[in-house]
Amino acid sequence: MGVNGDPKEPTGWDIAVAVNAALKGMLGAMGQSGHVCREAIAVTVRLDTERGYTDLLQQITDAVRGRVQPGDTVVVAEKLVAAAQGRLGPAEILTSPDPKTVDAATREALAEKWSRHCGFPVTPLHLLLADEFTHPEHGAMATLGCADHNGAAYDLAAAIRAGTDVPADVVISDTDTGIDVRTPLIGTLTLGATPVGATGGLNLYECMRCACAAEFVRGHDRGIPIVLCRPARRCADRPRTGAHRGYSGALDRDREGALTYG
Repeated sequence: MGVNGDPKEPTGWDIAVAVNAALKGMLGAMGQSGHVCREAIAVTVRLDTERGYTDLLQQITDAVRGRVQPGDTVVVAEKLVAAAQGRLGPAEILTSPDPKTVDAATREALAEKWSRHCGFPVTPLHLLLADEFTHPEHGAMATLGCADHNGAAYDLAAAIRAGTDVPADVVISDTDTGIDVRTPLIGTLTLGATPVGATGGLNLYECMRCACAAEFVRGHDRGIPIVLCRPARRCADRPRTGAHRGYSGALDRDREGALTYG
């Protein structure tokens, strides 16, 4: 199940996990939850994506320095990472036609078209993640999804560890869930937001929980590109915190096994 295959109906367990992650994420945003996200802390900052990907990692590290604690999960908006990587294309990507209004075969053809036009790889997943972006020089454009979501999450976790000496996990999240095209973005149902990439200290359910909590805090236009999800004490010391996920690209349930610990 995912953007490159035929959609499968989610199981009852998939639905239960997604609903619980969304509800517990909402409680976390209110500071009334537990587990991997006891509370969610807004980091209000302006990030300059024009300075490039490496500089963006440093900007985020500077923004969380003195605030991030061991075991936190740093959730970053996917759109910003894509923009900093230079994955920008014309605004027409969103309208000629809108990738969310076509079938899978047409979206595949559009991905090939925009790959040729933009000069970098574009997949159907990238098209579903495409979003509006205002470039300071070129005006209206579109972001085209992060090049390697899990790799970018690891890069940021490593930068934070190097710059603050704090071990933290990272989730790169997007507001899209694929429900409008019946195509779960990471191979399992997500509600409210989707964790598209992450480091190794979280299972998929925990990633979903943090992505949802961050989405409720971040909103649409509050100027909050970063959210710190602070865990309950018992969940702060997690094996493989900040480690690479073990595979490149976006999160993929088929490469993960169980959604939770069970």
